Amino acid sequence: MKDLVLPAFEMDCRDWLVLTPAQAGLPDEVAGAPLLAVLSTLVIGDDSLLEASGVLTIGLLEDELPRTRPMAGDCVAAELLDVDDAPDSLQYVLATPDGQLALLAEFTTPDGADGEVGRRIELLMKSFRWAV
Repeated sequence: MKDLVLPAFEMDCRDWLVLTPAQAGLPDEVAGAPLLAVLSTLVIGDDSLLEASGVLTIGLLEDELPRTRPMAGDCVAAELLDVDDAPDSLQYVLATPDGQLALLAEFTTPDGADGEVGRRIELLMKSFRWAV
C-alpha cells in the first residue's frame, strides 16, 4: 500500500495565534482525525471583543463531498455547505493536489462571522497555498 503524505503548505496567519495541539492542551487526534493546529483570533472593538477559534485536521477525501462553495478563482479552500453543525461554525475543505487527502478547517465564531471576524477567516482561507 502506498503511503499518503501531506504536502507542505503555507498560510498568512498574521492576525492569528497558532498553536500545536500540545500547546493548546488538546489531544493529537479529534474523532480519529489528526489535529495539526489550533488557531485563534480576537477583534477588539470600541465596546466589544469578538473572537474566532479554529482547528486544522487532516483526513481522506471521500468520493462524495457535501456541497461546497469555492472561495475565489484560484483559491484552494472551499466552504462546506449544508453541514449539520451549529450556526456559529464555519467549515472549509482544502484538497491536496493529488485529491487523496484534505485539510479540514473548522472555525467557531460565538458572536457570528460578520464584520472583521468573518473577514479574517476569509483572508486566512484565501491565503492557503500548497507548497508543491
